[in-house]
Amino acid sequence: MVSKITEAVVYLQGAQITRKQTFSATSEINKFVFGKLPSNINIESITVEADENAVVLSVQHGYVTIPVKEENPGRVGELNNKIKELQDMLKIEQSMLEVCQEEENLLREKCSETDGKVYKFEEMKDTIIFFKKKLTEISREKIELEEKIMNLHTQINLIYSEIGNAGRTRSEEQVEVEIYCEKDCETELTLSYFTSNANWTPYYDIRAKDVEKPVSIYFKGMVYQSTGEDWENVNLTLSTGNPSLSGIVPELTPWYIDFDRPAVASSYQQFNAIPVRMEKKIMCTAMMEAKECEKVDEIHMPVKQMVVATESLTSAEYTLATPYTVKTSGNGKSVDIKTHELETEYIYYSVRKLEKDVFLMANLKGWEHLNLLQGNANIFFEGKYVGKSVINPRQADEILGISLGRDKGVMVTRVKGKDFSGKTLIGSNNKISREWELTARNLKKQAIKLILEDQIPVSINKSITVDTITISDAEHNKDTGKLKWEFTLEPAASKKLSVKYSVTYPKNSSLTVD
Repeated sequence: MVSKITEAVVYLQGAQITRKQTFSATSEINKFVFGKLPSNINIESITVEADENAVVLSVQHGYVTIPVKEENPGRVGELNNKIKELQDMLKIEQSMLEVCQEEENLLREKCSETDGKVYKFEEMKDTIIFFKKKLTEISREKIELEEKIMNLHTQINLIYSEIGNAGRTRSEEQVEVEIYCEKDCETELTLSYFTSNANWTPYYDIRAKDVEKPVSIYFKGMVYQSTGEDWENVNLTLSTGNPSLSGIVPELTPWYIDFDRPAVASSYQQFNAIPVRMEKKIMCTAMMEAKECEKVDEIHMPVKQMVVATESLTSAEYTLATPYTVKTSGNGKSVDIKTHELETEYIYYSVRKLEKDVFLMANLKGWEHLNLLQGNANIFFEGKYVGKSVINPRQADEILGISLGRDKGVMVTRVKGKDFSGKTLIGSNNKISREWELTARNLKKQAIKLILEDQIPVSINKSITVDTITISDAEHNKDTGKLKWEFTLEPAASKKLSVKYSVTYPKNSSLTVD
């Protein structure tokens, strides 16, 4: 009789497995074996508990050689060595992925810092370009690492399948337990151990039915395992903890300084070094637009279920009410954790100078009390797939903004005014005048809030003078030139705005003004 996995506590990296088996014991010292266990068990984590009928005397981990039908001497050993090699590679790729994530977090934190100064665009342009380039490189590296991790899981599982059919013998891990019973009885033993070949990643479905209803956040998890055996109808608990991290409190040692001397880094230092480039602290904002998928599967609304959430000072655990079957395939199993409805403010957003379409934003309030984790999010609006986004609680403010995509029901036009656009010569200077007329129209059946942005050029040369004439009561940031209007449009209503400015510069110079 083989023991059955009854419970798995899956961490962001690794899992604690619990399996049970009933044995017939006599009134003496008994020895029983948990056999056919998967490889890669963390030996130090093994524990065995008995019910009230027995007392555990000792626990011993070991291996047993199992004969197989086909003869292929040495093949199983080669396969086991290959599995060990792939598992070591898997740990390295997972560590590199963690390093990429920490580097991304560091860069984003630097992006959001400010030293109290206000920088003009030209002063910060190179830094913005650097951050954009570096974040793009990290994103590409993360995608490559995730693909490598997935491929390694697949290779490991294929080898496990081959081991079952190759070689004259194969090794299986087992745990031998010695117990004492006062009388003949049936006793149930519980074996628990930790394996590194499992993990889970959080992700979200964000759904908005229409602009009059709150947004629903479906908190989900993707559970992966490549232990070599399937988890059949197992009670799952998802934990945000990481037992692989050291629990030892760090201690400072003396910091000795001396004059710099040339030094050659060791090969270990060169391989493990993490390049960090410190830049001038600036305030920068990145806006990303999710691309629509070419093919979207049929929308599936998750079944509502009870989840027991337990929080500690260092982690949170989510115990799922329904048992799940997770195959040892590396493909992952999607599980539903919790559903939240959040107070939502819908605002339409337009930067007509850059994009003709108007975007709908959902600003979510009260999200900070949900203990959200960083993860990818699928966005749905009015029953349609909109695109992907990323939820990163570490970067969000009191309000979490989610883009719900483009909405053709709101239109903004921007045309050049004919009466105040031209070029004149005044003494030794040229003067260019510009007028832009913006018109916002609400074609929807309900009132909307709209934020409209445009800009006035900002001079960084003393020979160039910019005069602002009309901005239609816009909020004007003179350091950046940004204009911002925020207003409400009733159904079928429209609003016109005007922007007028002039630019004066030496007549022998060349200057382009849009």
